[in-house]
Amino acid sequence: MTLTAKTDSLFSWIEERERERCKVSESTWGRVLDSGTGYHSLSWLLCGEASSLIKEVVAVTVEQSLASDLRIKFDSSKTPHATPLKLHVGNWQDATFLSNEKPFDIIIADYLIGALEGFAPYYQDQICARLEKMLAPEGRIYLVGLQPWSESHAPACASEQEVKAGKLIQEVARTRDACLLLAGRRCYREYPIDWSQRQLEKVGMEVINSVRFVNVYGRSAIIRQLEVGRRHIPMFNDSELANNMIQALDRIDERLEKEFGSREFSESDDKQQRRIHFGFNYVLAARKLKTMSKSS
Repeated sequence: MTLTAKTDSLFSWIEERERERCKVSESTWGRVLDSGTGYHSLSWLLCGEASSLIKEVVAVTVEQSLASDLRIKFDSSKTPHATPLKLHVGNWQDATFLSNEKPFDIIIADYLIGALEGFAPYYQDQICARLEKMLAPEGRIYLVGLQPWSESHAPACASEQEVKAGKLIQEVARTRDACLLLAGRRCYREYPIDWSQRQLEKVGMEVINSVRFVNVYGRSAIIRQLEVGRRHIPMFNDSELANNMIQALDRIDERLEKEFGSREFSESDDKQQRRIHFGFNYVLAARKLKTMSKSS
């Protein structure tokens, strides 16, 4: 199933799946784990349309400063339904992390796998098993991800110019990552939808639904990725290499202007800034199966 992306379309799709389930079971969302939290996901869970159906939200981050800010911003006295919120600071690689929490009815993994590279590298193939253990029987995981740019392409109906622009987007991503690596940093690493589905199935979960939302990019969105690379150039150990990289980024910037239009135009100015369809975000909905009781 493929749709055109809209604001919060991923979360809206999750809400619709839960709305369908609640109609049949006459139940609520129950306890929700936001396994890689932030302002965006907590705003949705605690202030959105579904907030009245949520019993409690438990949220996880590795950043103490972010946790402190979120506690203040989303205190139950400030949310529409005074939904209880617990924030935990920790790393999923820690086997004891959240060991005292009761099972959850829903787990939201909002770009969690992609973010793991920064604080729990090489743990991506373990995270689904870790989360599955925290689900109640028939609990659901909603895994949100971005199809890697390296594995993405323009739609089949795309023009030759759009295909060319898509390849330029991939070049931007490679150059950005090169800057991060040369600065001694780790790259944000997303995984393809097929890989994510295999991980869920390997731990015994049933993938019951999925959706892909086609991404639409203008120059501003691509420039932001190029600027990530620029910010890391001062961390290079080799000044000559740094200067050469600056020149390389400038050349890519010029090519982006030819493909998408001037940086002076805003992202919302459709008449002046060209946009292309390239790649997609996705959501996988998976259910934990009931465990069969052993006969005596």
